[in-house]
Amino acid sequence: MNPFELFALSECSKRCTKLVPLAGTKEYQFSIDLSYLQISIQTVNFQEYTLSFNCFVPGAFHISAQNPILELKTYLLKFFDIFRSKHIRRFNTGTDDFDNFKSIAKILIERECSIWQLNYQLHYVHRTKELRNILSKLKVTSGLSVAKSADLGSRFEYKRLKFLQEIHINNAVWFRIDQLYSAVNSLVKIELRDSLLSVEDMSVFLEKWMAGEFPNMTAFFISIHSHRFKSNDARALGMQLPIKSEQFTVHRRFLGRFYGCVIGGIVFKNVDGVSAVLYFNSLCQSFDFMVLAQ
Repeated sequence: MNPFELFALSECSKRCTKLVPLAGTKEYQFSIDLSYLQISIQTVNFQEYTLSFNCFVPGAFHISAQNPILELKTYLLKFFDIFRSKHIRRFNTGTDDFDNFKSIAKILIERECSIWQLNYQLHYVHRTKELRNILSKLKVTSGLSVAKSADLGSRFEYKRLKFLQEIHINNAVWFRIDQLYSAVNSLVKIELRDSLLSVEDMSVFLEKWMAGEFPNMTAFFISIHSHRFKSNDARALGMQLPIKSEQFTVHRRFLGRFYGCVIGGIVFKNVDGVSAVLYFNSLCQSFDFMVLAQ
C-alpha cells in the first residue's frame, strides 16, 4: 500500500493505526516545501507521493483548506504519529514568512527529527537572534544551503551546527574569517559565494594551514568567491596572484558522498606532510583549496 492508502487505513480504527508501521513506514523520508506549501513522502522504494495545500500541482494530491499552513502542520503531525518516521529529506523554508518557518521548525525540533538538507530561502529576517536559536536546535545532518536572495545581514553569526557536514552559502557577506576557522574543524565541504573575505584573510588562513595550526581540520574542500579578491598587486604565501599551474591540471577527490574538484591548481605540502592543491585567482575572484588524499 502506498502512503495515502496507509493513511486512509489508519483512519479506520486505532488497531489499524498500530498496524501501519509494519509496512516499513519508519523508513519514510519527508520533504517539506514552504514555498509551495507541500509535503512529499519518499518510500523505501524511492517512490514519491506529494500533498499540496496551496495550489494544484501535476501528480500531487491537492488538499483544499482555508488556512493552508495550518492544514499542512496538521497533516505533518498526523504523518509523524502514524508512520513513526523522523526523517526529513529536505526542508525548504520558503522566501517570505518567517513565522511559517518558525512554526514548522518548532515541530521538527520537538519531534527530534533529523534533516538531511536545509534550504534556507527567507529574503530578510529582522529577528536574527531568534533565527540563530532555531538553527542551533535543528538537527541538520548533511547540508545547509543559503539562497542568494536570502539577506542575513552583515552581522549575522554562523553557529556551528553539531551534525552539519556541508554548507553552500550564496550570499555570504556575513561569513567572517573567524567563522571559517571554526567551520574547517567541523564541516567536510565549504562553498561561499558573494563573500567579503579578502586576499589577506585567505593568505593568513593558508599560512596557518602551512604551519599545521589546524590539526583537527575536517574540511577537505573549500571554494570561495569574493569581490574583495580583486586586486592588481595581491600576494599569498609569498607568491604573486594568480596562483595557478602553468599547465592545465585537474585534481578530483571523493570523500564519501562528497566531491571536490580544483582545475589549474598547484600542489604543495604543510609542515605535517599533508598535501593540498590551491587555485587562487584575483581576476576570477576565486579561491579553491582541496586537501588531497594521503
